[in-house]
Amino acid sequence: SCALMLLRLLLIIAAANGVEAFLSTLTQTQPSQKRIHQPLFQSSSVVEQDSTSSVFRRARTFCVTGVTKRDGPLNEAVVQVLNDHFDSETNNNPTTETETTLQEANEWIAMGAVWARMDALTEDELLALYNTDDDDDGDIAGSSRATYADLSGLGQQRDNGKDADEAEEDLDRYLEQMEQQRFKRILSPSWIEAGTDVRIYPNPRRFTEACTQMTRQNGSLLYEDTTFVVVDKPPMLPTQPHSSNYYECCPGCAQTNLGPFYDISGREIDRPLLCHRVDACVGGCVVLSKDRNGQRVFHELQRQRKLRKVYLAVTQQPVPLGMHLHWMWAPQTARGNVGGPPCQLVSLAPPESRRKARDFWNRCILEVVKSEPIAIDPKLLASYPESEQQEQKVFYQTTIRLVTGRKHQVRAQLAALGCPILGDSLYQPMAGLTLDRLDDSEDAIDEAVARGRVPTQLIGLQAHAISFGGIRAKANPPWWGTSVVEEATRPANSS
Repeated sequence: SCALMLLRLLLIIAAANGVEAFLSTLTQTQPSQKRIHQPLFQSSSVVEQDSTSSVFRRARTFCVTGVTKRDGPLNEAVVQVLNDHFDSETNNNPTTETETTLQEANEWIAMGAVWARMDALTEDELLALYNTDDDDDGDIAGSSRATYADLSGLGQQRDNGKDADEAEEDLDRYLEQMEQQRFKRILSPSWIEAGTDVRIYPNPRRFTEACTQMTRQNGSLLYEDTTFVVVDKPPMLPTQPHSSNYYECCPGCAQTNLGPFYDISGREIDRPLLCHRVDACVGGCVVLSKDRNGQRVFHELQRQRKLRKVYLAVTQQPVPLGMHLHWMWAPQTARGNVGGPPCQLVSLAPPESRRKARDFWNRCILEVVKSEPIAIDPKLLASYPESEQQEQKVFYQTTIRLVTGRKHQVRAQLAALGCPILGDSLYQPMAGLTLDRLDDSEDAIDEAVARGRVPTQLIGLQAHAISFGGIRAKANPPWWGTSVVEEATRPANSS
């Protein structure tokens, strides 16, 4: 395909100019490519709009932006913008599949799938950005109305000379960035002026099944005090709100199913704030804060490396014990660089110089404490590939202590060690492939990147435990169970 041919060309460039030049080219966005947004759990590869199709059905449209023609209710503006868009795509021949109703518009507004561009937003407006104010006096009902990292992509900017832990964005930086966004999520019926830019997501991403699993009956509330809340996030539930769905995320589902929560003053908060992130396909411990001060305390503990995180991972091969060090290509995770592959590329070889280590690479360290055989009920693997669901097949559960915290770090490092995580369709093709072997593995890396797909089902990874500031929390047993294989039945090579 054209994509594979392009990647082969980039690999040739790499051989001539080095890995840094190759990856710099790979992570640049091509200005000529016309992008449309992708579903959250699909590959983020570029999708071209099909200009030859005479009917542009709503199911293919993820985000629509338009301008309102007249003053009026927001739901009527949504109907006008969408119908104008679909009329233009169907050559002014609308069908029942493309017509938008007021009821649909009201549902999208209530879900948080409608945004409007504002000329200016004050800090108070930013703090109340994604919620309505129920107070008659106009006072903001608690600082927890600010939602940390509500937009996708925040929190990924790299601060040169600092570890990624230190570069984690605090709320002040969040507010500064949101001032530049100038788009406000509208969650209630509103009056909107003519000429206002409106952004609509007519196919909101839904995570209802995962959200309903977060309950007190399931033991999802792991810890709570006057400042922090620790929850056991179900797999396939995103941590931060999606652009098209404000409520079905970790803070929203925690508030709905585990709340209400009260701050140190005894005042009920609107909903807790995120302190860190866990991949959507990964379940386990997530720390939330009841106010902005709690976020700052958590980030300061993180900066001082006073957080302790333990993960459990399931693989088909035993993972070597001990400390493992890899180098992750840093510009790939910087905000704005969306042209590269969705998987994180790592190298075993250290950078050639301190300058390159500072400018281009993130150090990734984890410690494998234990890797022991376990048995998984074949019924739990019914939807997995045949190679992963063989009856009586022994898997390996690995206990990992995370030393540094990078995007996809555990998944990328285990794949680089030749032990990809069960069900991780994004990193399984990358098993045993690292950037220091680029000269010998051009075709293999080419094929692996093309085959990688963002997981749409549970993977064998859990954020099992976390410790910070004297607080300790441990997640419930993972979805794959805890059936450790007895010594007598272990494979000969498992010792």
